[in-house]
Amino acid sequence: MNYLLYIFIVTVLFIVYVEYSVGGILWRQTSSGMKSFNFGSLFNYLIDPLRQKFLWNVELLDVNYVFVVIISSIIYYLKI
Repeated sequence: MNYLLYIFIVTVLFIVYVEYSVGGILWRQTSSGMKSFNFGSLFNYLIDPLRQKFLWNVELLDVNYVFVVIISSIIYYLKI
């Protein structure tokens, strides 16, 4: 499997998991009360561990995208 495809699949699964467990990351309610996609919020959430130290807490590693990508990359390269 191609590495970029692998990371894409990991990213999609991560987004689904985070939206289910944390909620309100990708789907946000607008001021008019309708739900809409918010890609800016999703992007900021994905890179937030690079700026916020509290996301490296052991209890929050499952919702830390940088950690998930690092572990997934290690697994990918160990499989090869």
